[in-house]
Amino acid sequence: MARLMAHHLGAAVATAAATARCEARMALRGRALWLAAVPVTLLGLLVSVTPLTGGMPARLTAGEAASSLVLLLPIGVGVAFADRFRRSRGTGIAELLAATPLSTGGWLLGTFAGALAVALVPLAVLTTVLAVLVAVRTGDPAGLVWTPLAVAAVPLPGCLWAAALSATLGLLLPVPASRVLVVPLWLWATVWNFTLLWVPTPTGTLLAPSGEYPAAAWFGVHPPWAGAGQVAGLSPGPGGTPAALLWLGCTLAAVAVLLLCSRLILVWKR
Repeated sequence: MARLMAHHLGAAVATAAATARCEARMALRGRALWLAAVPVTLLGLLVSVTPLTGGMPARLTAGEAASSLVLLLPIGVGVAFADRFRRSRGTGIAELLAATPLSTGGWLLGTFAGALAVALVPLAVLTTVLAVLVAVRTGDPAGLVWTPLAVAAVPLPGCLWAAALSATLGLLLPVPASRVLVVPLWLWATVWNFTLLWVPTPTGTLLAPSGEYPAAAWFGVHPPWAGAGQVAGLSPGPGGTPAALLWLGCTLAAVAVLLLCSRLILVWKR
């Protein structure tokens, strides 16, 4: 029995990996992903070099630069992902994969991972350039290490969140509407100033995918909103590693919930 289960698990993993490779190749050939991700990444580079004054330690400089990317990069990734699940479903790929050992959830993970790998290529290039600039500007080679760590901890989880949200919306709404809607939703979730216009918002809490908690705990950045959310129980002080890890867990859990919603929608639409 154990050998049979291991065989099925191995076949499912292999098929999931093949799905990811197939999706990555299709994403490379598609224009929507590049048209959304590349311009936003270039704009993000222009914005992120602003904090590079050279008067701060490399760790803080990397954290400030990574924090400046949060407002733009996830939006670009989200816009690019609006059609990922809908497009594959419309071409019949999902139905073809239904005959493989891969479940709908596994197909979603493969599709998500393959497209995400391509969508993050511009971010990887930006991180490399930014790391060199941080190291040169601060005169500290440690900037070559701090910068990729900061990008991975601060804007990257938000990119996953925005991608999962947009792909899920794309199954419920027309793709153009999903691409437009992801922008105000991201701003509402991360930087909505509820002191000026009160509406319920996760801004300032552990549920906001803004990266402020790890930016404060691990890179010394002063966060504008973290710890000042509408719900005190969800807004711990941003200075410690436990809060940063709890934020990361909440963000990844939200991504998992969104992907689960996508799976349920696909099963419902069969």
